[in-house]
Amino acid sequence: MDYYSDKDHEYSYRQKIENIKALPVSSYSLELQVSPGQDASSSTVTLKSRFYRGDTGNTPPENLTDEAAVKAMNAFFKNGLNGLKKKMEP
Repeated sequence: MDYYSDKDHEYSYRQKIENIKALPVSSYSLELQVSPGQDASSSTVTLKSRFYRGDTGNTPPENLTDEAAVKAMNAFFKNGLNGLKKKMEP
């Protein structure tokens, strides 16, 4: 974890150890913030991330390309946000 603020409902972290079998990226960082929504019963979650494909060479194998990294990270983010939503909804 790089940053945490209970007051601002925000945190950020970065991948400590590369594991291209779990995620086809060589590194990633993530920032997440929860802010008030449009009414008292809602919130807005903002997620920002930066990542690099699993093989940063000129000719990466198909499973470590930009496309593979984007697909895997989008699924990772969606799963995490869906899990957060389920946990927070009544």
